[in-house]
Amino acid sequence: MKLALGIFILFFTSFPGLGFQRNSSDSLLERGRLEFENQEWSAAQVYFDQWIQTHPTDQEALWLRGQAFQNQGNLDRALSDFSSLLVLNPSHAEAYFERGRVRYLLKQYEEAKVDFENYLKTPPGETTRILFKIAPGDNAVSSVTTAQSSSQEDAYYHLGLCSIALKEYDFALLYLDEAILLNPKIPDFHAEKGRALARLGDNVSSIEAYEIALRLDPDHLSAKQGLALVKTGGDEVLQEQLDQVIADSAANSQNYKQRGFYRMNHDDYAGAIADFSAAISLDASDSESYFYRGKIYYRQKNWENAEIDFSDAIAIEPENPEYYLARGQARYVSQNLDAAVADFTMTIFLDPEFASGFYHRGIANQRLGKVKEACPDLLKAKNLGMEEAETAWIKVCGTN
Repeated sequence: MKLALGIFILFFTSFPGLGFQRNSSDSLLERGRLEFENQEWSAAQVYFDQWIQTHPTDQEALWLRGQAFQNQGNLDRALSDFSSLLVLNPSHAEAYFERGRVRYLLKQYEEAKVDFENYLKTPPGETTRILFKIAPGDNAVSSVTTAQSSSQEDAYYHLGLCSIALKEYDFALLYLDEAILLNPKIPDFHAEKGRALARLGDNVSSIEAYEIALRLDPDHLSAKQGLALVKTGGDEVLQEQLDQVIADSAANSQNYKQRGFYRMNHDDYAGAIADFSAAISLDASDSESYFYRGKIYYRQKNWENAEIDFSDAIAIEPENPEYYLARGQARYVSQNLDAAVADFTMTIFLDPEFASGFYHRGIANQRLGKVKEACPDLLKAKNLGMEEAETAWIKVCGTN
């Protein structure tokens, strides 16, 4: 008995750390968690590496290490960990989301879409799973959340981003509209919708989407940039696509109109007139093609052709106040003042809050010597916020 006890004591004194081996191993995972929560990604990864060497099927460790790799920019290793986790647990919804995000950043757009769709189909996991969210294009953590609060709108948003990257703009709009329906207060959703609409050539709707994004966040950079691009005729990516479609003889009237709009805003008037004329030959019922071509003629001081095009636009869409305003301006500069007043009156009738309509009718009446009629219009335009009207009102009507 004494001999056996002596051997037992000798065994433990020779290996003093053995009694604490399990506790030491457990502390690796705990230390990794602590570093992870403090966003010390590299230190957390080292602890998780050691833990996973002896616990290769630990789902939590793979989940946290994958995020640690992701936040260090090591996307390939993050992808490997999330994929290993999904082999072990195909119902881990958040791993689908994070793997989809990694694949998006790796430009694996088709695979990313599959992951986001699987995320939407899979019930969320434990509330204690931590997610460090990063907005697309950012390099730092944008917010910290739990897995269950990682919402469906984020998945739809990323599906929209993937679709834009794949040039599937119609699908992108469907996904982004879903995201906006679920949470209309996120400026990114509206900004990306504006980008998709711009790529489709729907400039008016694109501007509206960008303006919503800027109302939600006046400093939203991509919305500012996108809005500036659309207001100058659209971005170069769209124009390259239109050039290719037209070169392939597969163009429709909208393609020519979109390219004409771009050329018009880049002072290529001859090219723009040719495109709008081609659009009209393919679809003579589109009032916008006449309107834009008329605007170019107006800029070229070709008042007669401008008036003809504006009249054709009005014949197709007689309730558009912009068209009457444009024709009235063409008539005004060609000295057809009574007809100009009639057009400005129609502008005001169709839109009683249209400051430019009151202003132009006011200056036209002033040119006709009808100051009594001019002053109320100039005052109305001034009260509607038009600075030029205030200057004209002071000059024509005095300060009283």
